[in-house]
Amino acid sequence: MNLKDILQLVDKELANSNVLKAKSLLDEEIKMNPDVYELNFKLGIVNQILGDFEEAVNYYEKTTLIKSDFSPAFCNLGIAYHKLDNKNLAIKNYLIAVQLDEKNFRALYNLANCYLDSDDLDNAERYYYKSIEIEPRNIHAYTSLFQIYDTSNNNDKLNEILSKAKKVFNKNPYINFMEGISEYKKKNYSNSISILKNVQIDKTDVSKNTIISNTVAKCYDQLGIYEEAFKAFQISNKITYDSYKNIYNRVNFNELINSRINFFSNPEFKSWNKTIIKDDNVDPIFLVGFPRSGTTLLDTILRSHASIDVLEEKPLINNLIKEVKFKTNSDFSNLSKLDKNFIKKLRSSYFEDFNNFLPMEKEKIYVDKFPLNIIYIAEINRIFPNSKYILALRNPFDCVLSCFMQPFTPNEAMSNFYNLQDAAIFYDKVMELWTYYENKLNLNFHTIKYEDTINNFDLNIRKLLNFLNLEWNDQLKEFYKTAEKRGIINTPSYNQINQPLYKKSIGRWKNYEKHFEGIEPILNKWSSKFNYLL
Repeated sequence: MNLKDILQLVDKELANSNVLKAKSLLDEEIKMNPDVYELNFKLGIVNQILGDFEEAVNYYEKTTLIKSDFSPAFCNLGIAYHKLDNKNLAIKNYLIAVQLDEKNFRALYNLANCYLDSDDLDNAERYYYKSIEIEPRNIHAYTSLFQIYDTSNNNDKLNEILSKAKKVFNKNPYINFMEGISEYKKKNYSNSISILKNVQIDKTDVSKNTIISNTVAKCYDQLGIYEEAFKAFQISNKITYDSYKNIYNRVNFNELINSRINFFSNPEFKSWNKTIIKDDNVDPIFLVGFPRSGTTLLDTILRSHASIDVLEEKPLINNLIKEVKFKTNSDFSNLSKLDKNFIKKLRSSYFEDFNNFLPMEKEKIYVDKFPLNIIYIAEINRIFPNSKYILALRNPFDCVLSCFMQPFTPNEAMSNFYNLQDAAIFYDKVMELWTYYENKLNLNFHTIKYEDTINNFDLNIRKLLNFLNLEWNDQLKEFYKTAEKRGIINTPSYNQINQPLYKKSIGRWKNYEKHFEGIEPILNKWSSKFNYLL
């Protein structure tokens, strides 16, 4: 059998999803013809399908060595590196692919995806449009641009790309999807429901199907049709749960919290002495709290001050936690034994990563906003002994309901929010842990309630600024204008913070009060502790 026949047979097996059979054929053939670029390229594809991206890289690299002007190999090499989370090499290879073939719309589209994942919105937008110029019927380029404009609240461009897409596609469920979201943003809630309830998107597109049900739910909520809203939220959460239940398990994450509660609640636990590390870095402020407690609002308000900048939800502390866990052998009693050199190394690593995301200036103070860093206060306190903490609070009932209502990116922590009971239990555990930290770690913290910020903005923001040793700045009152300039906002609140303060979300849980039956005692305990009157 000649090479052409072998390659045709491989393509036939791949078309029939017989990936292992295709791999077997290629493995045998490449033994005899190791320097045939087509065989190496196909083996790269097969290994990529099988999820072995490192092996895919090896074959794509060899392909490019054999045939250095083969654009598809560089494109696929970019995809494999992107999967391996090496965005720099991914971008480098996509650019080579485009340089070799300026009409390689797949390379342009994937390059845009990589820039989007890197939060480089200008280049993402640029290359999505370039891919559309070459292949105007790639619907996913339109939906990606729509996502950028949606999450950055650029409604003019959102409507522009929707109009452009509608001219290209007569009938397409993705166009209907975009139109339904657009109607929601225009507050045409009944129109949005009518459109989205008739959208039929492939069930494997979990993200968009989740957004469809979630947007329908929010429309019903805005219209005051609360039972239909609750049902739609349940459907939205079930779509995500069914898709990720075998990947993310809330039990694992909750055990992590329980182990901390067990250790720090022990009467024999004694707090450690502060280890002062002399370096050129000023310990950051950490903005923490339970999700949906108003941290994004505070983030936007604070970054409106000329002397404050905020790093939004980057896993810098998680990276340190992994190193601490290894060093302490997961034994919290060893936290007090961390030596100065190790702590200094962690601090240096943290600030280096921080600077990569947000270059630091000496005249500013910096806030690390990641709500669930509240769980890791013990480690943060050891590494950054002079840090201040802003604790965001919100009515526990509203907070738990809002978590249930949001289509969070799936992970072990967020898998607590698919129903109200799990969310309430999770809230209880997180706040119990915070209470032990508060009582035993001598933290320098300031508590600010979401409701107080809404009801008496000036007084409560001034108190917060006093805590941060900063003066009042009139720009703070126009924080929503700051939000308009932020680009993509990576939280569920992205479409709320570009508007002045509103009170509708205060007490929203009462619209769903009957669904809290049986879990009130869990949340009443915290409502009482935090002085919320029901």
